[in-house]
Amino acid sequence: MKILEQLSQEINKCVLCGTCRSVCPTFGVINREPASARGKVALCSAFLNKEIGLSDGFIKQMNECVQCMACMTACPNDVNVPDIILAARAKIAKEKGLPFAKSFILDNILNSERLMPAVMKFASKLQGLLFKGVPEESGLHRRFHLPLIGEKRLVPPLAERFFLEGRKLTEAKGGNGEAEKRRKNLSPIRPFADSPIRIGFFAGCLINYMLPHIGEACLKVLEKAGASVIVPLNQHCCGMPALGMGDVKTAKSLAIKNLEAFEQYELDYITTACATCGDGLKRRFKELLSDEGEDVRKRVESFADKVRDITELLVNELRIQNSEFNRKSKIVNSKSEIVTYHDPCHLRRGQDIADGPREIIEISGAKLKEMRHPCRCCGLGGTFNITNYDFSMAINRSKAEDIKSTGADIVATACPGCMIQIKDGLHHLGINTKVVHVVELLADNIIKQ
Repeated sequence: MKILEQLSQEINKCVLCGTCRSVCPTFGVINREPASARGKVALCSAFLNKEIGLSDGFIKQMNECVQCMACMTACPNDVNVPDIILAARAKIAKEKGLPFAKSFILDNILNSERLMPAVMKFASKLQGLLFKGVPEESGLHRRFHLPLIGEKRLVPPLAERFFLEGRKLTEAKGGNGEAEKRRKNLSPIRPFADSPIRIGFFAGCLINYMLPHIGEACLKVLEKAGASVIVPLNQHCCGMPALGMGDVKTAKSLAIKNLEAFEQYELDYITTACATCGDGLKRRFKELLSDEGEDVRKRVESFADKVRDITELLVNELRIQNSEFNRKSKIVNSKSEIVTYHDPCHLRRGQDIADGPREIIEISGAKLKEMRHPCRCCGLGGTFNITNYDFSMAINRSKAEDIKSTGADIVATACPGCMIQIKDGLHHLGINTKVVHVVELLADNIIKQ
């Protein structure tokens, strides 16, 4: 992973034209130069030229970025502003250190195979005491003042049974024989080969701890499409939260652990239903481990080459649009609900995937109605939503209003983080549009069949 000093040429590519200002979501809210991508690049240039130091102001501006990559897409010189900012955050973390709470969580909890699930399980038991339910919204509001949790925030509840925990119980009950029996009971359609494609499923933290039903929907759809699905139980967080905060060491450690977890199996593909995780597994892992020697470099390249977003996998590799799956789905979903789609930044710009999710909506039998700005950032920005909640929701407001203007029954997306953020934004405006992952539209049809 390149350090800030190694990106000096990238920084010098910026001619300060200001094109990025028109697409930068943070600048759109604050309307001040340091909030723009151009302003942040100028600050990094000044730092490298020793004109400024790692001041509180510099740190604040580097942290006030949602990593949406809109600036890079719009830039006529292709300046990689997201990488410049990540390198600046890594420099800050190295020179100044992370705040104690962040450092403790990243080093001792996120990077721990046992402590992370234990802490989340404890939190799931405690959430009823700290939060009150909002049944019509399937979310929680705080009961009293809590740090970093605003009074209006709609908090997604932790699951009673985590996704990986559920898979462990399934294995303990019946082992591989039971798993195979379960697959056969689904009567999967195998349109391409007698021997099913072997796919490893990467859950990610949000699906594992908060939205396990999305993970189960993914397994159901993949098996229906004729794949043999393996869920490595020793998989970890993808490490992108650590990288986003500048903790390259923890991000590297998690990348290696995930590499080892999936290497145990002979897999044709590795898939995930989280856009951020997918961008991390495909791209960031290779960057993080680029200096770990030739053997590791080859291993991580082999790993990354297998990674597909689940929408990309279903459409491009499993070709469900050409199967009986497609025809049956359209017959079952005769109601033809109106669905609008939000492009996650890490999918549309990070992985250049836009058509696959829309094809899945069509295959489900729903009617797609595009919003005016489908690829505008929802404002989540990983931990940005936690540390800058009001700022995050100010960015989100335009997205929520855009969704409302479509009149859609459902807003679908392909990122669990975006789902949580969009749901909170709609809640603020009193909009009852249902928020789902695109794969859930297919899984619902399987149940109806």
